[in-house]
Amino acid sequence: MPQLSLPSFLGLAAVVALVGGGLGTAVVLSSDAQEECTSTLLAGSTSNLVSLTPSLEGLPRASFPTPLVSDERQMSVLAEGSGQPARAGGFVDFDVSVFVGADQELLTASSYLEADPVRRPVLSEFPDFFGTVLECQKPGATVVITSTVEDVFGPIEDDGYLRSDSTIALVIDVRNTYLAQADGSPRLPQSGLPTVVQAPTGEHGLTFPNAPVPQDLRLSVLKQGDGQVVEDGGFVTVTLTGVVWNTRTVFISSFDQRVPLSLVATDVTTSLSGEGIIPGLAQALIGQSVGSQVLVSIPPQLGYAQDSLPPGVPPGATLVYVFDILGVNN
Repeated sequence: MPQLSLPSFLGLAAVVALVGGGLGTAVVLSSDAQEECTSTLLAGSTSNLVSLTPSLEGLPRASFPTPLVSDERQMSVLAEGSGQPARAGGFVDFDVSVFVGADQELLTASSYLEADPVRRPVLSEFPDFFGTVLECQKPGATVVITSTVEDVFGPIEDDGYLRSDSTIALVIDVRNTYLAQADGSPRLPQSGLPTVVQAPTGEHGLTFPNAPVPQDLRLSVLKQGDGQVVEDGGFVTVTLTGVVWNTRTVFISSFDQRVPLSLVATDVTTSLSGEGIIPGLAQALIGQSVGSQVLVSIPPQLGYAQDSLPPGVPPGATLVYVFDILGVNN
């Protein structure tokens, strides 16, 4: 059997903590959650043949008549889910199991750990199987998709068991969905801080003023959201850009990974678990609402410890972050 590694194929981890190992999931609330969204992928005679049996481990067991044969994508929705649908430009968290159509054997699967779903962009500029088929699906949805190995994984070498045109059945559980960027009401920026422009795809651009570098924490809410509030110790999912004020160089950007990051919203220097984020970021995030865009200037004493400076951050640097808050799980 070919070694089709789903984790390496999926490529994008669901969540990444800036400091510490805390991982989490999130929920996005939006005022347009009730707008109609209709998937273009329809059920068919093949996908309708697949039934599921839950297991204690969370990994589903699929059963269907064998051999299962399909040369096109079909999708049957077994559970509708509720809440904000996955929309083009946004993001979706899910778990997935892949079964061989010839004999019902499990080919590969994601972890099914609550803190480690798979995260993908929905209908982004980078064509992606999962980002395409999960458009319009809602948190809590369970869908069955039947297609070919090549459609999902790309062409493979025939090994006598699987071929590129072999049918496979995918069982996908949608965990959460996210907006593309903060959608809160615009607010006037503070003077003396960088100004922010945002590309249609969400990327942040910063322009620095000809002003002294602040010596204390400075925070400016650029968009005021009205969603859930970030609580101390909760998980917050954001897109962000981090820049060294002194050198005007970007040292971290969630856009390099094409998916938002999920952080543990607590001060890592006082966290009992050792998980969390730098003190200045914790102060800036805790108490903010989903849908907000926040700019913060962090002095060295509220930044990284000298023994944990990330690449690109020199000692004694003032850091500037701009982040869009897309979801929380408190």
